[in-house]
Amino acid sequence: MKPISETDISRWDSGTGEFRSVTASEQLADVASFELDVSVPQTVRVHFETAKNLYAYAWFVYRFYPVAEQQALTSLEFALRERLGAELAQSSREGARRSRGLKNLLEEARKRQLISNERFSWTRERALQRARQRAEFQQIEEMQRLELTTVEIDYSNVEPLPEDFDQDWIGTFIATLPRIRNAYAHGSGILHNSVLHTFEIVSELINQIFAPAR
Repeated sequence: MKPISETDISRWDSGTGEFRSVTASEQLADVASFELDVSVPQTVRVHFETAKNLYAYAWFVYRFYPVAEQQALTSLEFALRERLGAELAQSSREGARRSRGLKNLLEEARKRQLISNERFSWTRERALQRARQRAEFQQIEEMQRLELTTVEIDYSNVEPLPEDFDQDWIGTFIATLPRIRNAYAHGSGILHNSVLHTFEIVSELINQIFAPAR
């Protein structure tokens, strides 16, 4: 059975050197990899599982991709409200401005140190990518200086520097995720299937929010 879609769902096959259609089982496996920790409340887990099921079913109905992304972002907002609800209610009673909406909830979670850039699982890998890119540029400059035509780059001793970790992921997500969610909430013609990164971000943030205190 082939997916019913406006656009063919395909990916690069390094073995054949060609693009090929994605199978239903691959579609399911892609999104199934984003798991919430056991520390996350069941209500939030069910909410996020709904988003994952929408993504899986988008193999049949292409227009479910934006619906799945919207549900994933709504799961994040729901998780934030569940985690911060009592604390925000207390702040409100004490006269503080009550945070509303995804952006303010993310800012509040950051303020309370429930989320941080250092705790993302991809932090070291992204820093290592930066270090490797720097090593490549340095080798190219050395090759040009010595007037060489080829150079072999050894990545075995490449280690990230402190500045390689200097990436404000949280700030980027605060600026972008609420805009995407609001676009969907107010009606949008957005139609694309590149939403797995959103699932990665949302699952990482939710897991951080409910992580046991250290």
